[in-house]
Amino acid sequence: MRKSNLDEMQEQELLKVEHNGCWIAFWGLLAAMAVQGLAFGGMDFKMMAGEWIVFMVLAIYLAVASARRGIWDRRFEMNMKTNLIISAAASLAFGGFTALVVLLRYQKPEGSIVAAVMTTIVTFVLCFIIMGIALKETRKRKEKLEEEPADADRI
Repeated sequence: MRKSNLDEMQEQELLKVEHNGCWIAFWGLLAAMAVQGLAFGGMDFKMMAGEWIVFMVLAIYLAVASARRGIWDRRFEMNMKTNLIISAAASLAFGGFTALVVLLRYQKPEGSIVAAVMTTIVTFVLCFIIMGIALKETRKRKEKLEEEPADADRI
């Protein structure tokens, strides 16, 4: 690791800047894909491929890196209730987005409702399962890290 020219306070400030920049990029990419999906009447993967790849790499990196360090979240507790709430919120948001895209593209309210319901159910189930697996692995990793003796070289 290279020597830093920053003092501890500057390091903390830089970490905050980088943290905020990461989340601005994450939510900005999601918003850009949503706007493209709505503005062009549907999800044309060729138009969004770059954004989607960067978004998924960032999402997977954040999830895996946090889990490897035994960290779940700064504010949310590591439990099934949290998984249930987050899965429900994500599935409702994606279901609503799907309904809007289908309605704009095909002008069929019944079809948009059916698409929204199906998308909401599938998204909820997948999200809940994936978050359950992540919860289990994060707990296991956290327990393992707590059992290890404190290492002065580890940051």
